[in-house]
Amino acid sequence: MIKRVLGVGFIGLLCLMVWLTYAFYAKLFTDTVPVTLETSHIGLQLNEHADIKLRGIIVGEVRSVSTDGELAKVDLALKPEQVGLISSDVSARILPKTLFGEKYVSLVPPEGDGGPSLRAGDVIERDKTAVGIEIEKVLNDALPLLQAVDPVDLNATLNTLATALEGRGDDIAATLTQLDGYLKKLNPHLPALVNALERLTQVAGLYADATPDIVRFLRNITVTGNTVVEKEAQLQRFFADVTTLSTTADTFLQHNEDRIIRLGNVTRPILNVLEKQSPAYPCFLEVLADTAPILNDTFRDGRLNINLELITNQPTPYTSDERPRYLDERGPMCASKKYSHPGETPGPYTQDNPGPYLTGEDGVKGDHNKNTRVALPLGRGVAGLPPGVDASYVGTPAEQQVVNSVVGPAMGVPADEVPDLTTLMFGPLARGGQVNVR
Repeated sequence: MIKRVLGVGFIGLLCLMVWLTYAFYAKLFTDTVPVTLETSHIGLQLNEHADIKLRGIIVGEVRSVSTDGELAKVDLALKPEQVGLISSDVSARILPKTLFGEKYVSLVPPEGDGGPSLRAGDVIERDKTAVGIEIEKVLNDALPLLQAVDPVDLNATLNTLATALEGRGDDIAATLTQLDGYLKKLNPHLPALVNALERLTQVAGLYADATPDIVRFLRNITVTGNTVVEKEAQLQRFFADVTTLSTTADTFLQHNEDRIIRLGNVTRPILNVLEKQSPAYPCFLEVLADTAPILNDTFRDGRLNINLELITNQPTPYTSDERPRYLDERGPMCASKKYSHPGETPGPYTQDNPGPYLTGEDGVKGDHNKNTRVALPLGRGVAGLPPGVDASYVGTPAEQQVVNSVVGPAMGVPADEVPDLTTLMFGPLARGGQVNVR
């Protein structure tokens, strides 16, 4: 019985020694100040008993790590003698001891006084400065990389890198120093460099948009170049002909220089008149276009088709006091179908609605019966015949026989072979009238 009691006591003493060992390792008997660190998921990479440092001095350790799904909560145990040196506004970063080493908590004191000291139960926030955020991003991105890299390959790479760098510390330091000097000289020019890169981006975009056109141009110029090569002989003859032409033109200009100048001086008034009348050119072309169908109708079927009009009041001759003058200042005018003049009847014009007769300051008095005409129809009972002409005689076979006997010898044909058209045209002339063909 005593042996059993002693055996149980020995086992209990062993368990006590094991627990005491764990307690001393876990520092359960060490007086600490508990605080909480709230950080991003990077805090989950911390191990228990990880160091807590302030300016490189260990001021505590990590006791546990947990998460609520959004933030990582790290329980920190700080040394009581160091708490009085830590401000309540302190922030924390999670850094690796080496490139791939264990993570630890680095406390970042605030700038200035920082307020009262840290107390038990306080919550420390993560460092939200640009540097702290960049460090967290690097660590978050490095974890998947480290998980994907085979340790054997990583060890071989690091050994190779160490071997390559061994004994070259001074050279590397000199290179880094020189690089630092370059960067110091480059830093003042960074804004201009950034501006140049932005403009380069714009220029590159323009070139990218113009690339299809440039390629098409190069393709076309290639075809043009091949054509020039194929037509080299013709081009040489062309250039020789152009040279000859240039020599001839030079000789011509040298011999006729004065004549060309005189020609310019002589034609200048004519060109001035043409320039003045240039607004009438469209109307003139319109009149030509309107007249073409009338001419086609007049000469249709290979024959001349006319309307015979007898004019009783013949144009009167000019008198001695009427001398030509060129003082017309009316400017460009044109009597087309669309012509309209104050006091005149607008077109279109016919025999019953004749176009206006316009005169300028040309030295002529009146129109000399050129615009006032009385048509004398053919046939019996016609008024307005010249004196001594009987209207019943006009157009009769007797008149035709008399006209044929007069016109026949002039035409060199017998009287009975004179065309009727000749009688119609010569008869009014014989009676003192005028024949107009319109």
